[in-house]
Amino acid sequence: MMKNNKFLFMSSFLFFLILIHLSVQYSFADTGVVSIDFNDVKYDINNGNIESIFLDPDLFELIVTMNTQSDGTVEIIIPRDLLDAKFELSDDMFFVLVDSFETDYVESESNSNSRTLIVPFFNGDSVIEIIGTHALNPFVLNPEIKIPDWIKNNAGWWSTDLIEDTDFVSGIQYLITNGIMHV
Repeated sequence: MMKNNKFLFMSSFLFFLILIHLSVQYSFADTGVVSIDFNDVKYDINNGNIESIFLDPDLFELIVTMNTQSDGTVEIIIPRDLLDAKFELSDDMFFVLVDSFETDYVESESNSNSRTLIVPFFNGDSVIEIIGTHALNPFVLNPEIKIPDWIKNNAGWWSTDLIEDTDFVSGIQYLITNGIMHV
């Protein structure tokens, strides 16, 4: 029951904070950019300041640590190359925690390069976790794909009917059998 009350309070509080955000200048605010693996994460925090922003690629989450002076909001622009939430090919919702409690947020803008979230917080909150479905992992190298020239030649000859379908299929079977191509 207490969790539902907090959820309802956070939902109402979120819209109240957004209205304040749009109409009043705060006495304590911080704006900046943090670069993470060549991706710029821009932020604007009201009633607090950002200590750090870092990516945990294993858990697909962006972690924001902050000092807060009173209730406020963080507006954060997340590059899609760094962190995103997708289901199949469509945008999905992020899972957002503020000091380990799930919270509502507003996605104020979305384009092909980034998504902008406005996340409310209470005085004393110190950690925001934004969890997506995939994240940049600088520790996983993408292997260079090199297609041997003879495969390119066979495909070209097959596409112009210079070799039979069975010969082309034999070439593909050779690739699979010898571990060059994995199906």
